[in-house]
Amino acid sequence: MIKVFQILEEEKQEAINLAEKKAANNMIENFIKAGADTLMIMQATGLTKEEIEEIKKNMMITK
Repeated sequence: MIKVFQILEEEKQEAINLAEKKAANNMIENFIKAGADTLMIMQATGLTKEEIEEIKKNMMITK
């Protein structure tokens, strides 16, 4: 029974992590849409230039 609760807790944590990542990506996309430059986004989020460029690329694909 304890194993079941452990699995549920792990799944809950995974869902929280996914939601946080999605919220962060939305914030970064809003920075990009507002015209913020890459350096500003890097300073505000702690992401690397490559990570930001990947998000920009994904925005173009899903447009």
